[in-house]
This record gives sequence, structure tokens and C-alpha cells, in this order.
Amino acid sequence: MLVAEDVCKSYSTPSGPLVVLEDVNLIVKPGQSVAIMGPSGSGKSTLLNILGALDRPTSGRVSLEGVDYAHLDDKGLAKLRNQQLGFLFQEHHLLPQCTVLENVLIPFLAFGRPSPADVARAKALLERVGLADRMNHFPGELSGGERQRAALVRALVVRPKVLLADEPTGNLDAESASQVVRLMLDLQKELGSILVVVTHSPYVAGCMGQVFELRRGTLVQKEIRSDTSFDPNVRL
Repeated sequence: MLVAEDVCKSYSTPSGPLVVLEDVNLIVKPGQSVAIMGPSGSGKSTLLNILGALDRPTSGRVSLEGVDYAHLDDKGLAKLRNQQLGFLFQEHHLLPQCTVLENVLIPFLAFGRPSPADVARAKALLERVGLADRMNHFPGELSGGERQRAALVRALVVRPKVLLADEPTGNLDAESASQVVRLMLDLQKELGSILVVVTHSPYVAGCMGQVFELRRGTLVQKEIRSDTSFDPNVRL
């Protein structure tokens, strides 16, 4: 279970503290999916970074399976990110000098050299997302949708307890975006992972089990029709 309790985040500015998050509370259980919406600059990515142990809150606490992030040092946080958390961003962040398969195997380097079982799992997932014939290609030889599917496999290959996605369809056309969302949800459900997605898209949000909006630094539950069609020009 991923829990955020009374999370606040502020930054010092010449004119005084800039409050980005204020008393944010969120509980997400294994197998659940959550969308976080809000205008640009509302703090969505900041919250995702805190949930992903990439940033620390000014006050409040975040825990995963009862482990309080505040009790972990930098080494412990790095281990948490490598073993328990998966990240998917708007940009794929694939290494251009590595093949698709080599990119997908990168998370296993945190544990040492990838085992034959690790390689087999990576190949199976790439086949699952339709990239069986692209494993030995380089990212520059792939379409935008193919690169994002490869990045999704890399995020899930170590079976993380939480998948955190920041605008995962932001650079994709409607067809590619729909495909990535469907695969992301299917794989998340198969793993029983927690999924937290930051998005401007009402289509992506409508595919999630719960939808929240950041308003003045606080999370408010929001209703989105699940039958909303995907339009890359529609933003909420």
C-alpha cells in the first residue's frame, strides 16, 4: 500500500515561501490505479517525485508497504527506487547507443549482471507489447509509440510494487496513446501493482480507477467519464 499523509512541499523565494503542496493525503492499494490532474504548475510532478522517492516533502510522510521514506538514507532510497518503483515519463529516456533489449535490461544492473531468467522475462514482455521484432533495434529506429512501449517494459521488468507515470502519452498520437494506456493497465493488473498517473488527458484519467485534481496544493476527488474519447488537443 502506498500512503501519503499530510504531505506539504514549499520552496524558499525572495518574497517568502512558495507553497506547492499542502496537506496532501492519498492511499492507493495494490492493484489500484489513480490519475492526478491539474493545470500546469499545480504540483502534479512534484507530488509524483515525492511518491517516487525522488524528492522529499517539507513535512508529512510517505510510506510503501509500511516503510516510511523518511527512515531511509540515500542508499536506502536508491534501493527502494531500483527494486520497488517503476517510472514512465513523457520522454522515453532510452539510451540511444543501446538496443531495445539492452535498454530494458538496465534495471537489472542494480542487482548485478542480468540472469538468463531476467533476459527471458525482458524478451517475453517485449513480445507482449508487440516489439518482438524490434529487440535488436536502436531507439532511433523506432516510432514514438514503439519507444514508449519499450520504456514501459523497462519500468515493469523488475516487477515493481508501484508504477509512476508522468504524462506517459504527452508526446504520442491518439492511436499510439490508446495502445500505451491499454498495455500499461493490462500489465499493471497482471502484476497487481499500484499505478499512479499524472496526466492532462481526460481520456487517460477516465481509464483509471480513481481520479484526483490538485487544487491550490490539495488533492480533490474528481469525476471523469470513462468513455471519453482520446483527443491530444484536449487538456483539463
